[in-house]
Amino acid sequence: MTQDQTIEPRPGLSPNALILLAAWLAAGGFLVYAPSELAARVATFAFVILGWILAVMTHEFGHAFIAYKAGDHTIRAKGYLTLDPLKYVDVGVSIVIPILAVVLGGIGFPGGAVYLREDLMRNRWWRALASLAGPLGTLLVMIVLVAAIWAVALSPLATPGARMLCDALAFLAFLQATAFILNLLPVPGLDGYGVIRPFLPDSIRQGLRKFEGLAMVGLFLLIFLVPGASAIIFAPALMLTDVAGLPRELIQAGWDAFRFWRS
Repeated sequence: MTQDQTIEPRPGLSPNALILLAAWLAAGGFLVYAPSELAARVATFAFVILGWILAVMTHEFGHAFIAYKAGDHTIRAKGYLTLDPLKYVDVGVSIVIPILAVVLGGIGFPGGAVYLREDLMRNRWWRALASLAGPLGTLLVMIVLVAAIWAVALSPLATPGARMLCDALAFLAFLQATAFILNLLPVPGLDGYGVIRPFLPDSIRQGLRKFEGLAMVGLFLLIFLVPGASAIIFAPALMLTDVAGLPRELIQAGWDAFRFWRS
């Protein structure tokens, strides 16, 4: 190392990320010791929504980390490596559509927005890997949540409140499964398309570019307005959670508790 070379300090964890994590843990603690069933169901809603935001942060961090390793060092200045949820937010894409999808249908729509400089990445394989890293982060979150469920369920200190926490964790894990499957669809604007895009001819990439911004809305309308369309997400997502050892009855119980406004 020469005297002119400097080591860039690692980006620190954003205070916003720590606040969000603390709020999620607090919601989980309140859920376990909630004074009433209604309070527990409201806490389930808060726990799942906050947990979903944390999961989206992990997904987007995966994209950013690999893109940075691939050569896009603009990632650091954009704050994508700090896990700050505010750095990943696009009001429509990050908040409105994902929350509607969770509330209306129990589907984990992609919710973040990071802007990567593919022209700065080393080659097409790194570009494909940067797109794939997000879904892999989502899958990792699902695995961690399933492990947490079994840890709580097998604890000798398990209580009825802890069972409700397991239900909430199960529904949150299922959302990760749906998000993983959804993101891998080869649809312009989704990560599945991002994986294959670097290998497509320039003419095809340019022709599909104009559809990338509309894909999310179009897919949302398709899934929720066309009967049976949601099966393309739910069926493989349930297969994935089955393989992970997540009981379907826990997912259903978590979904029922999440919708606290329904009797």
